[in-house]
Amino acid sequence: MNRILKTILIFLLSKKYIGARHTPEKKLIKSKTKWVNNRERKEFEKQYREIINKEIILRQKKRTKKCSDYHICLNPKKLKEVIMMLKWE
Repeated sequence: MNRILKTILIFLLSKKYIGARHTPEKKLIKSKTKWVNNRERKEFEKQYREIINKEIILRQKKRTKKCSDYHICLNPKKLKEVIMMLKWE
């Protein structure tokens, strides 16, 4: 697992962004990938898409003040998988 993806999962888990509570995707990813090079960023994006396809992270379009943005949270049904992924890495 990529270290950026691991930090995002730890952040979502520690701040309890699980199920109905969510955070803006763009803001979170930008803050975590600010200092990495292009190769690491591409690797992260590939693994991030895989986790979204496995529905470990739920991605929903939410209405904000002026526009619509994607928000993310952890899937409460797959919380044990997330914890196991973080323990093994």
